[in-house]
Amino acid sequence: MLPFKSISIYIILSGLLFLEAAVYAAVVEYDLTIAQETVSITGRSAEGMTINGGIPGPVLRFTEGDIARIRVHNTMDVPTSIHWHGVLVPPEMDGVPYVSFPPIKPGTVFTYEFPVRQSGTYWYHSHSELQEQSGVYGALIIEPKQQRFTPDRDHVIVLSDWTDENPHSVIRTLRRGSEWYALAKGSGQSIIGAARAGMLGDYFKRELQRMPAMDIADVAYDRFLANGRPESSLEAKPGETVRLRIIDGSATTFFHLEFSGGPMTIIAADGIDVEPVEIKRFLIGVAETYDVLITMPETGAYELRATAHDGSAYASVRLGNGMAHPAPNLPKPNLYHSMGELKLKRIFALTPAGSMGMPDSAVNDGKFDNPGMMGMESMDMKDMDMGHTDHTGDMAPMHPEAEPSRTKKDSRSGKKYGNKFGLLAPDVSSSDNLAVDGMDPARPWPPYHKLRALEPTAFPEDKQVRTLRFTLDGDMGRYVWFLNNKPISEDHYIRIRQDEVVRFIMINRTMMHHPMHLHGHFFRVINRHADYAPLKHTVNVAPMSTTVIEFLADEVGDWFFHCHLLFHMKSGMARVVHYENFPLPSGLKDIRSKRFKKDWYAWSDPIILSNMSTGTLLTADIRNTFALNWETGWQNTDEIEWETILTWNRFINRFFTIFAGADLEGARDSLETARGVFGFRYLLPLNIESRVWIDSDLGARFSLEKHFELTPRIMLLGEVQYDTHELWEGHAGLTYTLGKAISLVGQWHSEYGWGGGFQVRL
Repeated sequence: MLPFKSISIYIILSGLLFLEAAVYAAVVEYDLTIAQETVSITGRSAEGMTINGGIPGPVLRFTEGDIARIRVHNTMDVPTSIHWHGVLVPPEMDGVPYVSFPPIKPGTVFTYEFPVRQSGTYWYHSHSELQEQSGVYGALIIEPKQQRFTPDRDHVIVLSDWTDENPHSVIRTLRRGSEWYALAKGSGQSIIGAARAGMLGDYFKRELQRMPAMDIADVAYDRFLANGRPESSLEAKPGETVRLRIIDGSATTFFHLEFSGGPMTIIAADGIDVEPVEIKRFLIGVAETYDVLITMPETGAYELRATAHDGSAYASVRLGNGMAHPAPNLPKPNLYHSMGELKLKRIFALTPAGSMGMPDSAVNDGKFDNPGMMGMESMDMKDMDMGHTDHTGDMAPMHPEAEPSRTKKDSRSGKKYGNKFGLLAPDVSSSDNLAVDGMDPARPWPPYHKLRALEPTAFPEDKQVRTLRFTLDGDMGRYVWFLNNKPISEDHYIRIRQDEVVRFIMINRTMMHHPMHLHGHFFRVINRHADYAPLKHTVNVAPMSTTVIEFLADEVGDWFFHCHLLFHMKSGMARVVHYENFPLPSGLKDIRSKRFKKDWYAWSDPIILSNMSTGTLLTADIRNTFALNWETGWQNTDEIEWETILTWNRFINRFFTIFAGADLEGARDSLETARGVFGFRYLLPLNIESRVWIDSDLGARFSLEKHFELTPRIMLLGEVQYDTHELWEGHAGLTYTLGKAISLVGQWHSEYGWGGGFQVRL
């Protein structure tokens, strides 16, 4: 354990080294002004946030060895921040509000100053609330002292996604479990759609296994952008070699990249040089950067196309002049196939201890080929978190603060891991696999298995090793996202010690991709290249897969670790990596807790029919929901009956919720009965919602509720209920979605007969 005195000496020496470097280094200064402005990205006016008047912000350029001095002016009426993504900076310059510094208050200026210790392609963005989605991001380029490549041209391409909708409205829509975005971008699933695809069996198998409808992106975006525009142009002449610095600065979108003029050659990933890799098409994850070289053909204009992972649209960059040569269209993902059996060959094995097995032979034979291609070995999918449950059992993680182990068998070379992590690459020879996203060569996942460092990255074998295992979990219905089944509001810290090797085993138990980013460090992404495993700051953990990373704990401080899908991070998938004995700066002691606060959202969905009215008014955080449910019915105006149920609900997992409250019943304006209730909700096979309660009069109620998507817009719904006081009751009907906020409803009720009207989502 490093004593506090040693840390003080470390900080003093670091400061002296910084001052010494400052004497000889060039000071490069920038002023960034962040403002709230009305922008027109789609042709419609929307509220955005600009940096120096633009989206994205200006490209900041430095040379390795410089001193960066960047003044950030906040002209908005809300706090802001800037994080230098992938740049090694002192903890207090990292730009994460309440973790590394207080946020920049409205009307004030904060000066970031740090030595530039590296080179490569990086970027910067706000880490305050959801400002990144509104436009607060830009590129940061650091030239090396000695150039490795000298291309004819060097261009920066910042990819991003844009919605005219307020980002807070977006996350509120996601938190309420709305399927609107899937419908809006054409990825909604239905019984008729499955039948047309010849995959009705897959549809009902998914229902039996209690999985939600598959999707690989959460939001329906209005535009995808390259350097702030859906279509843009860059100069290039025939025969030239062009370096493209590609940055995925989006809030939630992965992009498939392809150049119509021929293959691309990857020369750097996340700012770090790698052995050149020629590739036709690859997936760039959110927050990643890749430097690629392209060679311009002799005539014509050629397209670099960035197609959104869900296939909904793309951004286009034209290079050169003359006849246009577009890149090919990508096939859209077959979501019906993906939600059934994945049909992967042997990818990993579960040991009795619950660890992931990666046999020595698999590594030595080069079969441990891709951290993003690890899946199930003929496992019954109901045992996994497809829709985002919290099954444990064999998948139970070790405690995240397990004591470090020290053994020479745990070589950092990657060759002697034994059965700790072991995975075999999938066999993609079968045509049955080709419809699965990531298994189809036309829809590849990130190229991690191809990346090889220029020099060995393995750590000395005498280093102490701390192995931490994390499951990536969540619930799409409530839109909450967890590490080890807990959000950051419930489990704040990952504790490590200086100078040890820290190994993260990340087990994704969801059907979403999660780009995991560690601030303040580069880590090794363990792949087939063993000692030459590449260094990155962000790595995608693909659905139902395991990815192993490791880093040397040599940057003392508090550092954010999180999923870089903005709304996943906001909904709980984050932690603070804390070095033991690192003293919390005095300016953060009283405000650190704000980083761990719970966000509450409220909404209502009244249904107004000719014979009755029902609906819910609720407010919810990650675990708790306070709900008011009502039902008012009439056969004529003289016979109005009503029931109101007030409950507190505690979310346990996607299958199970407990609740307690009161059931009030009456006629017209009189209360006739009032009972306390206690019970639970449980998700049954076929995604049937069940509810059971007992009341204070020793009565009981049991109900079953189910809806079927006949088409993405037409839903068949029904409920049957038995109450010991009032016996049977039920209803059935159809809804048709007109838009995000309204649906038409036709329904039959066992007590009130037929009625028609509409549902409003507020």
